[in-house]
Amino acid sequence: MFRSLLGVTRALHLSHHIAHPRPQILFRPASTAAAVKAAENLQSLIREKVNRVSNVLLDITAYADWSAIEEEAESLKDQLQDEKSWEDKAQIAQTMRFQTRLARVEKQLSSYRQLRAAVSHVRELAEFADADMQEQMLPELDELLDTSQKTLVALWLAGPVDANSAYLDIHAGSGGTEACDWASMLARMYTRWAHSQNYTVEVFDESLGDVAGIKFTTLLINGPYAYGYAQYEMGVHRLVRTSPFDSNGARHTSFASVRVTPHFEEDSQDTGIEIKPADLKITTMRSQGAGGQHVNKTESAVRVVHVPSGIVVSCQQERSQHQNRRHALALLRSKLYELEQTKREREKSDAHGSLPGISWGSQIRSYVLHPYQLVKDIRTNFEATGGGVDRVLDGELSGFMEASLRTFRAKRNK
Repeated sequence: MFRSLLGVTRALHLSHHIAHPRPQILFRPASTAAAVKAAENLQSLIREKVNRVSNVLLDITAYADWSAIEEEAESLKDQLQDEKSWEDKAQIAQTMRFQTRLARVEKQLSSYRQLRAAVSHVRELAEFADADMQEQMLPELDELLDTSQKTLVALWLAGPVDANSAYLDIHAGSGGTEACDWASMLARMYTRWAHSQNYTVEVFDESLGDVAGIKFTTLLINGPYAYGYAQYEMGVHRLVRTSPFDSNGARHTSFASVRVTPHFEEDSQDTGIEIKPADLKITTMRSQGAGGQHVNKTESAVRVVHVPSGIVVSCQQERSQHQNRRHALALLRSKLYELEQTKREREKSDAHGSLPGISWGSQIRSYVLHPYQLVKDIRTNFEATGGGVDRVLDGELSGFMEASLRTFRAKRNK
């Protein structure tokens, strides 16, 4: 894509400076008025797209200290050229980490340099290109905009656990059956979002509502960067609608909370969290819900209490008690990691820290279905209206997630 932009630029230079000097237009016949208007519209569209690409480049430039990254790359190269770096196993392990880091840094620098060069060229093209070249620019600009936005998102998702899968805990709040139904709607929304990203979803634990919906559920959204995208969904979500459970058709307000933590593979050493068996209180119980005769005859579900922190996790996903215990401990490790990170990073607490009470005034996002339709994130002011509300409830969440990344990751880097 970048190469094709450079090719168009070279063609422009040749045509502009050699073959086609700019003519002076002395008059515009009436028969060409429509053509002139179309040309003006095309030029306006080109200018708008160039401005959008330029603004994304400004975000990318401001996000990182690119001079420092270049210096880091040179330093890593020097260390890798040192013969001592290959002398023993410990040095070799560190050298391999340096190689991995250098590859990542060089990829970032290469993408940034190419993007900066491409944006510079399209600005020049927009200034001097004739109608034919402007038509050719449109698909190139769309591709450049898509590439620049993906580059920016890749920078946003550069945190130590952003590439991990994610656990989502959804709890019904105040509102009884209404809240339970709302919790199930949120579970469906996040499941559909996950499937749209080609992620898989597993239900680790779930308690059904007395009449409808769910009291709570724990989902594992399995896929690269699931946690990075979903981490700022954490908080209280508020629904306003005409109740399907009220025979009078009254309007009701319901609440549900969402908590997001990163998933770690069983052999992962990245957490730095040690779980001592003496700190655990483990009980077994019969699984709830569908599952046939096995559910009623065996105590395969596992509940784990981490006594020092008071964190409670449970899993009834598997038929094997051993497997459920393993999953529960993995979930516990995830929650302990998030607790430790919250203690260490006050700015993360500012962004989406411990959940407040599930009641009025504590929500991060409102979903209004009646008397008008609006989904609005209170932290970022990103919103969807009209038909967009149904699409949000069907899992179209990328706009909200990217707005949160922009807001909170920019805050971290200040």
